Amino acid sequence: MQVNDLMYYNALYREKNFTKVAKIFGISQPSISSAIKRLENFFQIKLVIRGNAQSELKFTAAGEQLHEHSLSILNEIDSAKHELDHLRSHTTTIGLPPIIKNAYFAKIAMATKEFDRQFNISHMNIYEAGSNSLKQSLIDGDIDIALLGSLGDAVDDKLQIFPFAKTTFYVYMSAKNPLAKNPGLYFEALKEQLFISLDSSFIHEQAIKLLSRKAGYRPKTFMKTSDVYFLMSLVAENLGIAILTNIVKSNHDDIIMVPLLDSSQPTFNVNVAFRKNHVLTTEERMLMNILSQQL
Repeated sequence: MQVNDLMYYNALYREKNFTKVAKIFGISQPSISSAIKRLENFFQIKLVIRGNAQSELKFTAAGEQLHEHSLSILNEIDSAKHELDHLRSHTTTIGLPPIIKNAYFAKIAMATKEFDRQFNISHMNIYEAGSNSLKQSLIDGDIDIALLGSLGDAVDDKLQIFPFAKTTFYVYMSAKNPLAKNPGLYFEALKEQLFISLDSSFIHEQAIKLLSRKAGYRPKTFMKTSDVYFLMSLVAENLGIAILTNIVKSNHDDIIMVPLLDSSQPTFNVNVAFRKNHVLTTEERMLMNILSQQL
């Protein structure tokens, strides 16, 4: 059995046609047939039921099961390729959400300075995106280590996490908003407000969904953005309110932060994370140690 055999098999499962699959990979149709035969010989079971020229290919129960497993196998192979490429280039890619980067910039800078003293900062790539996007990039093997925001301790079974901070959510609003005079607010009280939200690449969208579900209403969304500074500018102009973790610095004197009073609100956890099946290099182990010390 060869790795390509599984690639051809998945394409055949999708296309249900030997000729189409052969054209996709630029090989002969007998080569596809041979690949399927190798798989059936390897697993000692029938996988594909070949009909006549007019009927569609059918897959046995074993064939259906192999398809599910082969997707995982090919994903793991793709992740391994990414990791080996990183090892070959001696480069560590670390993911940073903009909110966490801005909140802990000084400490992160100290960590990278220490990393540069012991290794070489040119061997580190910084990749910036929201926590949800970074989590998927970690799972896919596109990045090696990330600082991730999460709601509570739930991140992903495929990831090893080390939490280092826990914060709560606040309502960010213009000082002109009448609600800004309150020492605290329940999410229910925001029912008539326009919301300016971070998009789905950030964990904040999930927090708002949880809060709105418990409050029994769907917030009125004015705009979604991935740009925290732009969001703050809109809030400062009193065009809407935002629900953000309180580590976010507004940089606007006319923005008021009011704590949420809901007893069952989610917490915003900050974690260092990497894949459980990822073997840390010497540089990455050192970076993990430095981050844990600095953060």
